[in-house]
This record gives sequence, structure tokens and C-alpha cells, in this order.
Amino acid sequence: MRSFLRLRPVRHILVTSGVVLFACAVVFLLQLFEFSHARATLDGLSTQTTATVTGSGDGSATVRFAVPGRPEAGAIVQLDSTPPANGSRVPVRYDPANPARAAIPGAVPLVSADRASTYATVTVVAALAVLAVDGFLLLTRFVRPARARVRPAVPVRRVKLQRGLLTRSWLETESASPRWIPVYFSPRLIGLPTPAEVEVLGDLRQDRHVAVRVDGEVLYPAGAVRSAEPRGRRLDNPAEPDEERSEAAARPVPLRRQFRADLPVLAVAPVVGVFWAFVDGSGFGGWLAVTVLLAMFGFWWAALRGSDPS
Repeated sequence: MRSFLRLRPVRHILVTSGVVLFACAVVFLLQLFEFSHARATLDGLSTQTTATVTGSGDGSATVRFAVPGRPEAGAIVQLDSTPPANGSRVPVRYDPANPARAAIPGAVPLVSADRASTYATVTVVAALAVLAVDGFLLLTRFVRPARARVRPAVPVRRVKLQRGLLTRSWLETESASPRWIPVYFSPRLIGLPTPAEVEVLGDLRQDRHVAVRVDGEVLYPAGAVRSAEPRGRRLDNPAEPDEERSEAAARPVPLRRQFRADLPVLAVAPVVGVFWAFVDGSGFGGWLAVTVLLAMFGFWWAALRGSDPS
């Protein structure tokens, strides 16, 4: 396992996973603080009865309700939803020592507490999903292919395919029934001639994930082998690499360059955040939380898919 942790794609996945987990932890703590603040506002509202709505304003409702042992009480409740119609009957919780402190369905503290608990739960589920997916992919894309039997060499060509905001490297076999193998990026791909003989670790016709060995370096699969050409804008490697490509293939590509290449996948995060904040009514805080989480998951998703920074 230690040898796998030194692999570039594994480090890429683990780093982006760490970023996602850190973002989930930050959002979880902020939502926990918001939940605690909302619950503190609701402390003491221990008595429940039915109230009559006697008036409504901009984001508030005035209610009146009976209080045992004293005249009828009234309260103005700040709402995070449309106020109920005048004269309607609604459940109310109030503080027996101070009936002016009351809450009805849609009250700001109730909505804030419910929203914060939902967001906190989602971040925990998302973090567990990241860990589960990482473990599954490390097993299926690295451990199992590395232990597969080496098959005879086959001629392949390296093609780059851009689809949407993501560019990936594929190895296309030159055979009667071609196969397309998505592989994690390695600088060696830049200088790979067309065609090139590579060893296959696994069975191209039966195994879902296979690795290939090029001049002693194992290139691990970034997805399942396909029997149909993947869609996207295609760019083939030249038949023979020129001097510039040969030099680029010999230079290491740091992860920071990989992250710069993955920046376009973040473009959708703020847009989705605005849409979510509008639908959920969570305002700037909801927009920020959703934008940060989507952006970090975008980095992670690009790492899992095997983005190509060349």
C-alpha cells in the first residue's frame, strides 16, 4: 500500500479528498454554531397552544393566544416564510414567564435550526461518501490492475478528449475491435509515439479496469474500458514526438499545475450556489456554503476522472 501512496494519481486523489473533507468540516462546524445559536433562541419556549394571527407585516406576524391565569397575550414573531393570513389559527410555542417570546411555524429560529441541521447532516454524509468512493477506487483502479496478469503487447495511440470543462487522456488500441482505456495523466503520455507498443495488465475484453505498462512505467486506469469511442473534441499524439514534446515528457508535472488545469471545473459552483440560495432562501451564507462545497467536490471529481493538464 505504501508504494501506491507514492503514485501521482493517488496523491492527486488524496490531496483533493483532503480538501473536500476540510471544507466539509468547516461547513459542519459553522452549521453546528448556527444550530446552537438558533436553539438558544428557542430555549424557554416550553408551552404550546393555538394562536390566532391578528396581523402581518414584512417578514413578521402578530399572534394572540390564551395564557392560563392571565389576560390574553400577544407576540410579534419574525418569519422566514410568507406570513399566514389574518384570522388563521396556528400552533404557537411561548415562554410562560414572558409570553411575548413566542414562535410559530416558519419562525426564523425554527427555520435556521432546521436548515443548519440539514446542512450539517449533508456534510457528514458527503464526507463519508468521499471516503467510501476513495477506498473503492483505490482497490478497483490501482490494487487489482497492478496484480493482474501481464498480456502480450498491443499497439495503442494516445488521444486527448475534451468534453465540457474536463480534458482526459485515453489509450486507443489499434485492432479489429478497438478498445479505449482512460488513464491517469503521466508526463510520459506527452511523448508517446503513434502507435506505441504497451503491455496490458489484465484482459481488455473481460476486465472492467486494466492498466498498461509503457517503458517500465505503469499507467493506471481512470475509468472503465470502453468498446465505443468516447465523445469529445479529439487531439491525437503525432506519429513521432518532436524535440519539444520529448523534453516535456521528461519533465515532472507538479500537482499545482494539475490544480491550475482543473480550475475551469469550478466555474459552475457559484452559479449553482446562487440558484440554491434563491430556492432555499438561505441568503449569502447558504450561497457561500454550497459554492465552497461544490468547488471542492469539483476538484475531487476532476482528480477521480483523471484530468489531463498537458
